[in-house]
Amino acid sequence: MSAPTDLSFLTPPGEIADWRMIVLVDAVASCGALAALPGTAPEVAARLDLDGHALRVALDALVAWGVVGRGPGATYVPGPNAPSADEELIVRHHARALRAWAESMPDRLTGKAVEGGSKMTDPEVFLDALAVNARKAAPGVVDMCLARFPEARRVIDLGGAHGEYALEFARRGFHATLQDLPTMVDIVGRRGHLAAAGVELFAGSFFDVVPPGPFDLAFCCGINHTFDGEHNRALFDRLRPVVANGGGVAVVTFLRGRYPIGDIFAAQMLAVGRGGDTHSEEDYRAWLAAAGF
Repeated sequence: MSAPTDLSFLTPPGEIADWRMIVLVDAVASCGALAALPGTAPEVAARLDLDGHALRVALDALVAWGVVGRGPGATYVPGPNAPSADEELIVRHHARALRAWAESMPDRLTGKAVEGGSKMTDPEVFLDALAVNARKAAPGVVDMCLARFPEARRVIDLGGAHGEYALEFARRGFHATLQDLPTMVDIVGRRGHLAAAGVELFAGSFFDVVPPGPFDLAFCCGINHTFDGEHNRALFDRLRPVVANGGGVAVVTFLRGRYPIGDIFAAQMLAVGRGGDTHSEEDYRAWLAAAGF
């Protein structure tokens, strides 16, 4: 059985990967068993202190999707559709989305537990999964920014803690500053690759403080849909004093009503319960204009 080409939860209707495979791959990968193959179920279970019967059942099921194969005797081996390192991250992020939708949607629809939102688990998996697509998109997105602001040389990347966009800006000769919450900045700071590329890190909520700048470009990728209109207006108001005259804001997001995936993504924002939503282009233009851009 061939594997789907897109393993994420943001796949067009009718093309989504089988939820059973997603949940099983996440479970087997998260306990280290996928990386421990080849081996028999008892061997792998003993090495990782797992339940041998449960592991055998999960591995047998994954054989159906070609994620796992059968070797000599009772040995399990990586199958022809075993995920690459990047695909495994996408699958694990997909599994977290499945859990959020299943656990929270009934309460959201009845108005319960709206405040606060769900707690993020495995922030490193979250960041690394987002980085997979960001690495592919970054060159083209930065090209568009340079086409609009060809003289820009200083950029602040807001909420982009995986760092792929900041790295691409740095490769193009920008002085790049990345701001995110302390937990996220700590993760990428420990890895060291951003500092090595000359990217400056700034920890803190951008609703409380932003670096003084001036910046030629405020780059907002994947953050505005996590907030409601009131917070987006407040963010753009805070950015205006630190963006140089002639500079501007780049917003990379899903737009409401533009295409099906944008509307599906709004359900993800509802599921995580932090007040986010997809917004229309008209919304963004109004908020930016009101802030003086």
